[in-house]
Amino acid sequence: MSKSPSKFFMGIGIMLILLGGFGWGFTYVFDHRPADNLSGYCDIDFQTGVDINGKINTANLTIQDYRYSSANLLAAMTMICDDDTYTMEAAVRQTPPSYSVAFYNDKTTLKNTNKLFVEFPPEAFDSMRRAEVITIQFAYDNGDKVSLPLSEPDMEYWKEHLKDQRK
Repeated sequence: MSKSPSKFFMGIGIMLILLGGFGWGFTYVFDHRPADNLSGYCDIDFQTGVDINGKINTANLTIQDYRYSSANLLAAMTMICDDDTYTMEAAVRQTPPSYSVAFYNDKTTLKNTNKLFVEFPPEAFDSMRRAEVITIQFAYDNGDKVSLPLSEPDMEYWKEHLKDQRK
């Protein structure tokens, strides 16, 4: 007596369902990963600029977040410096994932690259210099929200770069 084709296809179907559930669970957990601070969650780049007198006149932040979800970043970011809150418009861009096995990269292969760029208002500089904790918040159009503080080394780096340079 041989196995019926229906049992064979049912077995294949169950395996595909299990595989799909595992894949969905893995991508969901990655996109909702826990982190203690912002640089533990995504790549950040903080830069400042000075005028001809050495006084800080610009400060900006670039965030790169890699996710399986195709949700787009909202074009806004909030910075909380202790009790002061600043909400800023941001420039955002999403780059689709790479599917190339030959050029495998653990950050971009199969993941969307979401980039957020924001320029801090000059009135926020003093709050940033004095702050004990700086928390950065941003969100996606599917309702996912990220709200994380800066790490201690990042706080020191930001405060060092926000010092006016004497000439």
